[in-house]
Amino acid sequence: MIERPRIGTPNPAPERSASVVPRPSQYDYDVAISFAGEDRETVEPYALALKEQKVRIFYADFEKVDLWGADLYETLDTVYRLKARYCVLFLSHHYADKVWTNHERKAAQARAVMENREYILPVRLDQTEIPGLRPTIGYLDWHKVGLSGLIEATVAKLSKRSE
Repeated sequence: MIERPRIGTPNPAPERSASVVPRPSQYDYDVAISFAGEDRETVEPYALALKEQKVRIFYADFEKVDLWGADLYETLDTVYRLKARYCVLFLSHHYADKVWTNHERKAAQARAVMENREYILPVRLDQTEIPGLRPTIGYLDWHKVGLSGLIEATVAKLSKRSE
């Protein structure tokens, strides 16, 4: 189910060092979702299904009241960098072109680097390469796993308590 990158050979995993920042045991969200608005039709059923399963999810449309009047640059940085257990990125040509999705991705990448653990869970909607996102990160292909497969994979990932 996991798609392996097709570009080059991945480097061996870096050795863990004492400088790894410990992952907090409590988060406001189990999953934060980052996506381009043009892909909402694909993403929203996923968000709704996770919400039905009582997954604590950051999906901007569910947070409209809390985001109203907030400094979105700062708030979204905090959410994607600090407040979720995992960040699911829905990657597409729309995603690559957006200022806000790139801001969210950079915040998520900062978290991944600081913890030196998997945090970003990419889902490819097309084959667009996203600047700054290494092609060596394992991803799921939406066209192969579909909605039910992605929900199942997300729930399985969350059930692994590797804090």
